[in-house]
Amino acid sequence: MSEPWLFWPLLALLGALLAMDENSLAQTWLSQPLPACTLAGLLAGDPVSGMLLGFMLQLVVVGNLPVGASFELDSVSAALGITTGAILAGWRLDTLSSAVGPVGENGLAAARLGWLIVMVSAASLIGGRLVKLERGLRLGWMLDGYRSVRDGDLRRLEGLHRRSLLVTGLRGAVLTMLWALAIGLLWDLGPGYLPATVTKALGLVPLLVPALAVGTLVDRFGLRQAWPLVAGLAVGMLVLIKVMG
Repeated sequence: MSEPWLFWPLLALLGALLAMDENSLAQTWLSQPLPACTLAGLLAGDPVSGMLLGFMLQLVVVGNLPVGASFELDSVSAALGITTGAILAGWRLDTLSSAVGPVGENGLAAARLGWLIVMVSAASLIGGRLVKLERGLRLGWMLDGYRSVRDGDLRRLEGLHRRSLLVTGLRGAVLTMLWALAIGLLWDLGPGYLPATVTKALGLVPLLVPALAVGTLVDRFGLRQAWPLVAGLAVGMLVLIKVMG
């Protein structure tokens, strides 16, 4: 980026906008891991690595759709922050084969990707606790909103809506920055310094993610309804493998 001082404000703004978009604003689905990580990679200077991590994360959360109160994760802030922090710390993936190749040949690259998947999953669960607290806060405001409608005070109702969006955006901005800084600090303590058995286990994570996605789809929709989705997933993976080598 030609103006380095703009990077962190832009990252915070992106985190805020996508957190609001996830369930409170336009719901464009840019907050899903694949587009979110690609945007984070573009901001950090490596959209290819961001897209590959986002693809893996998209498979992890394929059954956790952001519809109403049905989702219990904060995957967008975790994906944005950790993708950005990892790329800034020097993480790169040039091809898909380097990410999911045999453990003996590409062990460290696959382990690093597996480590990032685990870190995003853990951060998503932690952020999900804040999402639940935020919902409780908004529930009280919603009751005030009902009273505002009853009293005909629509301006107050609009103010409550803006306040809810502001809290969601603030959560997204703060968590995105926090995860980016955290992964930057922890990067040197990653797979390269873990015991060999742990590194090998992390290297298997990217290989297991597609199976997890298939199992999630079958469990959620049943085998009869899930097979078109599984077939589409397989086609998408083949296309990505072809494009990314």
